[in-house]
Amino acid sequence: MKVRVTISGLGAGIPTLPIGVNLISGCYIETKPNDGNTPTRLYGVADYLSVGGESSTLIFGHAQTEWMTVESESAKKLLQYENFLGSHVDVEVKGTSFGSSKGDVTLKVIDKIGNAKSSIDKFNIKIDAYQLASTKIRGQIRAMKTESSK
Repeated sequence: MKVRVTISGLGAGIPTLPIGVNLISGCYIETKPNDGNTPTRLYGVADYLSVGGESSTLIFGHAQTEWMTVESESAKKLLQYENFLGSHVDVEVKGTSFGSSKGDVTLKVIDKIGNAKSSIDKFNIKIDAYQLASTKIRGQIRAMKTESSK
């Protein structure tokens, strides 16, 4: 399975501390079964006007990862449409960047009682980003659409 994350945020958060004010954050998570021209599923997460560290960035952040390979069977199962849709996630892209660079990506699926299971925990992933530290969002997954791969 392949996954790509695009995340943006506007607010004032202090990295590594649970302190911050989020004006608006949004994230697209794209999944596809392989490298071919298979249809891509597009999911979205949005968070508006929140206080705390769940969704934050340092002033402004925007990042898009390369397509990442997910090999773990348990992670693939978490990212399947019927399991993923409606669940809560915590997504973070770390790394100072003003253009193309490398960063760290985490995507955790949170169950109904608050337990988090990592489906993506990758380091030194190619990102195209404009952020001072990290951009993070926590919220509920919504289906956007299925489209042809580009």
